[in-house]
Amino acid sequence: MFAAFLAAVFPTFCIALIGFLLTRKTDLLRHPGMPLLTTQIALPCLIFHTLMTKGLPPTEMAQLILVTAACVVIGAILVALGCRILGQSPRFYLSTLVNPNTGNFGLPLVFALLGEEALTAAIIISSTITLSHYTLGVAAMSGEAPWRKLFTNAPLVALALGIMFSSFELSPAQPLMRVVEMLSGVALPMLLLLLGSSLASLNLRQRSELGKLALLSIYRPLSGFLIAFAVTRVAGLDSLSSLTLMLQMSMPVAVMSYILTLQYGGPAQRIAALTITSMPVSLLILGLIFAFQSWLV
Repeated sequence: MFAAFLAAVFPTFCIALIGFLLTRKTDLLRHPGMPLLTTQIALPCLIFHTLMTKGLPPTEMAQLILVTAACVVIGAILVALGCRILGQSPRFYLSTLVNPNTGNFGLPLVFALLGEEALTAAIIISSTITLSHYTLGVAAMSGEAPWRKLFTNAPLVALALGIMFSSFELSPAQPLMRVVEMLSGVALPMLLLLLGSSLASLNLRQRSELGKLALLSIYRPLSGFLIAFAVTRVAGLDSLSSLTLMLQMSMPVAVMSYILTLQYGGPAQRIAALTITSMPVSLLILGLIFAFQSWLV
């Protein structure tokens, strides 16, 4: 089973490693247009194409969104309570410890471990977490709720369009869907290349703090898994969606949390360290979910 897990994730980490090395040695992935092309064109096409070709019934999609939101709310309450007990401000840790890296880390790994049939559920979960980043995350860090930005967020717009088209059984013209399909094909590799590039660009000067962050590194993926496992016990999801939720909520600290923390003047180096140190714990939990998946659902 361990060999099967390694075989599944090996291509994922190879592509991420290529992105890491390219950024360390060249400027190929440093162009600001690369993330924009991926997140504003390729990823929305992947979301829309997946919902149109492998979409779930509208009621199941709505249920998955609500279940993911429930995981976020429970996680936020636990982090807020923990920060209050420890006398710490939750401002920069609320979103960081609640919102996992379900995008450029989660989507490729779910695809690798559970196959293409799990991609629709993974995308819906990831889009819900993206919504949390731009609501819970930004509101906690800035003190404001930028609702207008939600209407210009391309992945969220693609999710809304995909749900609307599939709900009303609408279908775009076949040549247009072919274009969307071709663009969607580059999304997962580009997400992994950009993940490796992001990790190579992190500034970890304060290496002495890595030991202090060990507990938080364990908390992020472990709490995500335990909350998702508890929620799936009562949510009535099917086995594949339940496993997808557990995998996605067990992902490490998101690079987006580092970007938002940097943008709003928070402890960026600590959050950058967490994106690295939470990865081994996350991989261990992912391996255990993969190995004991028949016992978990």
